[in-house]
Amino acid sequence: MNSKTSPERSARANRRRSISDRLEGYRRKRDFGRTAEPAGGATSAGEQPIYVMQMHAASHDHFDFRLEQDGVLRSWALPKGPSLIPGEKRLAVEVEDHPLEYGEFEGVIPKGEYGGGTVLLWDRGYWKPRGRPSRDKLDFDLHGEKLQGHWTLIRTRGRRTTHRRRDNNWLLIKRSDPRRRKLQPDELSVASGRTISEIARDEERRNEDQQAIPDQGSVEKARKAAMPDFVAPQLATLVSQAPDGDDWVHEIKFDGYRLMARIDGGQLQLLTRNGKDWSGRFPGLSSELLKLPVERALIDGEIASFEQDGSTSFRKLQDSFGSSKRPSRTDKLVFQTFDLLYLNEHDLRPAPLLARKQALIELLKTRPEMADRVRYSDHIVGHGPDFFAQACELGLEGIVSKSANAAYRSGRHRSWLKTKCTNQDEFVVGGYTKPAGTRSGFGALLLGAWSDNGLVYAGRVGSGFSERQLADIHQRLKPAHRKTSPFAGEVPDQAGAQWVTPELVVDVEFTERTGSGSLRHPVFRGLREDKDPKEIRLKTDVVQAETSIRPEKPQVKKTRATTSRTRKTRSGSEVSVAGVRLTNPERVMFPELGVTKLDLARYYEEVEDWILPHLANRPLSLLRCPAGREDECFFQKHPGQTFAKHVPRVAIREKKGGTSEFVYVTSASEIVALVQFGVLEFHPWGSLVADVEAPDTLIFDLDPGPDVTWRAIVEATISLHERITTLGLHGFLQATGGKGLHIVVPIKPKISWDEAKSFAQALARAHAQDDPGKLTINMAKSKREGRIFL
Repeated sequence: MNSKTSPERSARANRRRSISDRLEGYRRKRDFGRTAEPAGGATSAGEQPIYVMQMHAASHDHFDFRLEQDGVLRSWALPKGPSLIPGEKRLAVEVEDHPLEYGEFEGVIPKGEYGGGTVLLWDRGYWKPRGRPSRDKLDFDLHGEKLQGHWTLIRTRGRRTTHRRRDNNWLLIKRSDPRRRKLQPDELSVASGRTISEIARDEERRNEDQQAIPDQGSVEKARKAAMPDFVAPQLATLVSQAPDGDDWVHEIKFDGYRLMARIDGGQLQLLTRNGKDWSGRFPGLSSELLKLPVERALIDGEIASFEQDGSTSFRKLQDSFGSSKRPSRTDKLVFQTFDLLYLNEHDLRPAPLLARKQALIELLKTRPEMADRVRYSDHIVGHGPDFFAQACELGLEGIVSKSANAAYRSGRHRSWLKTKCTNQDEFVVGGYTKPAGTRSGFGALLLGAWSDNGLVYAGRVGSGFSERQLADIHQRLKPAHRKTSPFAGEVPDQAGAQWVTPELVVDVEFTERTGSGSLRHPVFRGLREDKDPKEIRLKTDVVQAETSIRPEKPQVKKTRATTSRTRKTRSGSEVSVAGVRLTNPERVMFPELGVTKLDLARYYEEVEDWILPHLANRPLSLLRCPAGREDECFFQKHPGQTFAKHVPRVAIREKKGGTSEFVYVTSASEIVALVQFGVLEFHPWGSLVADVEAPDTLIFDLDPGPDVTWRAIVEATISLHERITTLGLHGFLQATGGKGLHIVVPIKPKISWDEAKSFAQALARAHAQDDPGKLTINMAKSKREGRIFL
């Protein structure tokens, strides 16, 4: 036995016993066979202690106030709700501790059960104690979706209900906040947006809709057979147009991981498309699915992370899995089910799709309380093109169209078709470039796909990675290092590339493919651990298919037509963007991202409406890298006679006497003209060319030392923003391109530069003095270790 781990295990066991003892009163009062309230089992909710406020329509309507402490939710009943006015006191009666899972409970407790009535999740968030809590007093800040600020809970004095037992009556007092907040909370659920009467009505309706499990023997063409150990999923074929006609049904395409839920005699597996068991990644979902009243079942679906607008986010799905340094948070993920392949003793795969889907919805109706985690994927009949257009307008990934009467067949078949609103695909990683500047891990991943002739190069992706993903993917690639290229053929700009055995699969979004098949404007979306690298085949028909989709999908309204054009010359291709001729358009300007001069010019043309308000009519200082970022770069303030002749200039008087010219821009064509001369960075003045001596912008720069955490940077930025706001100014957050942040503050152009600088320096100095252990205004790097330079 390991002597070091034994005390740790013992401590954990004692902690579990302690929590169990504290929940004994809660559990004794409830029959969990009748009520949907959680019995409890979690010992920690996350990094911050949670806070919950629930409306409870029981025999006496009241609010329940709960704070996480020592593995449980300490709970108080508030007969008149929370106090919102500073100095106001409200009675709070302490009741039995509740399990942490109760913080997500919303529904109806049956009549006759303890606390029978409707519960609405009114507010939630986290809390922070002020000072050290005592047995009779809690001083704290709430950080909820509705309530924020300073409160105090204090036990009433003097009385004891029994020998050695203190009075359960407390007072909840609203304290004054440094910055007065006007609290005007509504009576809607923060989880579902419903009122308490709507929750009660929905519960009554669900009870009426509950049915027994479907009679699988009566499903058309179902056959009695043993349940297989694994069924490879049916896959959809990519097409450019959604099919029309009533022979097809159409479902929303979700941006997640395909999973098959296999239930067998009280045991559950969540199997990926390659048969890997991922049930350990989703413990909460596994326990939910085991509530279904079946002995055996195979349910096909997709695990996804939903945004508030109903779309799904593959990036958030990946982030929920955590890492070695960050715990997983998969409790909010949803299993979106769309097919039932096996039920008890019957194989449903030969049955028509609509018969299988009807059996699935009847099965899920038996456990309506699972709807937050396990959902049915509904469909519409016919109207495929219209449904696809609507899905794209809503920002969804696309749709899946299925033949209504087809049997279920493993593999890719044309009875299931997919139409995408965005261009996205999976690729194998065959190498990577070195990082540049402050970037860590790697610069860009070199992508490929398999053909009969080997691994074909498909481009590179260097954007879309978080710092955590850069580190994680780099660690995964290290064991796969090799000396020779795995690609069949040359890779452009491969000098310094590190080759790897192609074992890692990544998901990438892009705007289009070039004629050679390379990706344009690629963005990393996530890893595909559920896919075999050998499955990633070169799609010779995808270029045409994806290109033909693009004109049909709804687009953001453009203010101008694209002006790019190409014509052949003796020396090759000559490209024009925004009316500006580009030389060497294929020159790679950002090697770590694979971005060419043409890519950069087209990008600025596309974002003209967004970037000009920040650049137009302001003197510019420029960073030029004529041969690309990894070659010689230099700052240029004053243009020479041959530099970008058609870009306007302004003469500005220098402090030492005389005048110097600066360039400024008024249109996308002038920005592209500067790109043609190798400009990679634009540094605008904080004033307009009409009056360069009257600044209209202040910028507060938070520059962290190398060992400062991201959380510390965020907290410092928020606190500085609050100080700026108290002065009647409005600041806007801006990324710096490095690890720091900017707060940009517009001001009226009525003061001089010296006055603006003096004000900004005084504010930064005062803020640094408030927290000298974390902030500094000293430029010396030796004084900035562990601190943020303002």
